[in-house]
Amino acid sequence: MVEKDAQLAALDIGELDMYVQTMEHWRIESIGNQAWLDWHIRLQKMNQQAVLEASSMQEELTKETLISYGKLPILVKEAICIQVWRLKIYPQIMKLEPAPANTFGFYMVLYHEAAVVGLLETVLFHEDGAQCISEVIIDLLHYAVDQLTALVALINNGYLKPLSTKELDCETAADELERQKKDLQFDISMRCISIIRYLVEHMEVVGVGASISSNVYKTYDVPSILCHLLQLEPWRRVDDKGELQIFTFGRWSKPSEEDYIQLHRSEAQLWLCLRQLLLEPRLPHHYTIDECRRAAFCSLQAKITDTVLDQIPPLGDLKMFLCRLAVGDYSSVHTRTNGVKNPGCTLIEIVPQIKQAYLKEVHKRTKSIAKNQLDHFQLDGSEASRNLAKKLLESYTSDAALALDSGGAKCAKCGDKASKKCSRCKSEWYCGRECQVQQWPKHKDICDQFAKLCM
Repeated sequence: MVEKDAQLAALDIGELDMYVQTMEHWRIESIGNQAWLDWHIRLQKMNQQAVLEASSMQEELTKETLISYGKLPILVKEAICIQVWRLKIYPQIMKLEPAPANTFGFYMVLYHEAAVVGLLETVLFHEDGAQCISEVIIDLLHYAVDQLTALVALINNGYLKPLSTKELDCETAADELERQKKDLQFDISMRCISIIRYLVEHMEVVGVGASISSNVYKTYDVPSILCHLLQLEPWRRVDDKGELQIFTFGRWSKPSEEDYIQLHRSEAQLWLCLRQLLLEPRLPHHYTIDECRRAAFCSLQAKITDTVLDQIPPLGDLKMFLCRLAVGDYSSVHTRTNGVKNPGCTLIEIVPQIKQAYLKEVHKRTKSIAKNQLDHFQLDGSEASRNLAKKLLESYTSDAALALDSGGAKCAKCGDKASKKCSRCKSEWYCGRECQVQQWPKHKDICDQFAKLCM
């Protein structure tokens, strides 16, 4: 068992200490340069190592090291940094290069945000992780709510309706990049469901519970967002053949027998977070349940079935709350003060600042930054760029990376377990020859890009 864990390690203890100690705050204009690319690879490995430790019940050295050096706030800033880049710089780059010959560099930056959020999701499960980010917790809450709002927008714009094979075959490189961008946005948003739950669960221990409550209830109305997502069920969709697919480990695949029985992880997180918020003692002080909200919350009663209660027994309290809400007048609850003077008043309100600082940094400079960064993403085929591409590709397709994907590789076509890798680019897996042939029209462009970069 020890040898197996060692083989699956993404990095050793010495590397972990060095990587964490050298973590630093990055400016948006640095994205894509050589130093930033090295940081991207280090981040990939730290994320992989953290998930491997958490999933295999090992000592969570990555989490402990990040906390001991006080580096978690840097990850929060990094996620917001890439978010601003994605919203402000990326559109300008695509205007300058509407038909890019190589999309690998752009995808790498977009994927960087997903890796940061994945690492935050893993470490914030623990109370000491939330305590470490107390100074930026409102910024992270603001970021996570942004992602849930983006998730609702994706669904409303038809994201859960998969493209047909014909539509995929007709994609240009820019179209494919835009689809990948939406896929990463979806993955980030689903992870932010867990992050919001952890922030809500640990808000008392971080010392800014009043500000978190004010933002969660008054500013963002998080309970209503969670309720809406439970109704939408974004973790499931029907493919172009009419077959059910489940979003698991960052990809859509056919559900197993266990998937039909077990609650989806994201659904469980939504229920637990909503329970925490609606049964929170601060609720009457910050939140008014009007008739619209009341109707929305009561509509969830039918979803809390005996099967759900068997898997998450604490939801019994939430179901009782919803039953009382359905048959009684909830307005009287808001007159209670529980002995607290001016319970709804927050004397010092903490507001998010990081995103605003990044927006100020790029104000009136988006075009110039985009023009400078475009050169970073146009790999010239030199030996240095080939070596870099190989290092990047290895960080995406290593054994440690595959171990994060439910224990192994999945077929890029059908989602079943795969044992064969594309021999040319070594970036995509297949269960057999038939799926590889069917997937080739879609895979050809990216395969050509990887082959040119690495050969």
